[in-house]
Amino acid sequence: MINGGVLKMFQKVPIIRGFTEIEDLVEICEQFNAVICGGYVRYMCSPRKNPVQAKDVDVFPKSERSFNDLKQHFLEVKGFTVKHENNVSLTLEAPKGTIWEYCPVIQLIKPVKEGAIVTLGTLEEILENFDFTVVRAGLLSSTFALVDEDFLSDEKKMVLRLKNIHCPVSSLLRCMKYGNKGYFLRPMEAMKLFMDWDNRSNEYKSQLVEFFDKSRTEDKWTREEIDQLEALLRID
Repeated sequence: MINGGVLKMFQKVPIIRGFTEIEDLVEICEQFNAVICGGYVRYMCSPRKNPVQAKDVDVFPKSERSFNDLKQHFLEVKGFTVKHENNVSLTLEAPKGTIWEYCPVIQLIKPVKEGAIVTLGTLEEILENFDFTVVRAGLLSSTFALVDEDFLSDEKKMVLRLKNIHCPVSSLLRCMKYGNKGYFLRPMEAMKLFMDWDNRSNEYKSQLVEFFDKSRTEDKWTREEIDQLEALLRID
């Protein structure tokens, strides 16, 4: 449902902190048609006095062209280097002795639209694809962000509420990651992961079990095997 041009499941909230550190990045995103979403925006508008900080900032280009132009701009114009790359994202390393050292680590999220996996489009379309309410946050301006309707309540209580499960295993790993940061997964939310796993095909389960079993006995995987696993962890 639309309410004043914004989906009812989202609401505008004020930015409280953290804009100065990414101000130059925001200008570049506006120039190259990209939006900033996720953990860093959560930190920016968290109602907590001392919110969990975010070490990186996720940039979502709205098209393939936008991604390529952003990548070229950071590497060739701004002097960044590639720290890590997979089939989901590109992590950049800031040039030494520049203002960019004061910016959180920049991650360019590769544009994807595969089934229920969406990392491009409008801000609302991107946020709808995020898993936890506390990371469903996207920057609108220097003063406001768009967040999930349950964001303020869940972030204040530091609870994890699942609204998307693309893969129960990757979601479990993310729950563990946020658990280490102090967030709490309620039993009913944990049950959603088991229910999702039960509804998966035997082929899907077998592939995941095989991959993870292999990881216990082999130190190195091929690039193709890693890409296959990452793809499985993204399948909805």
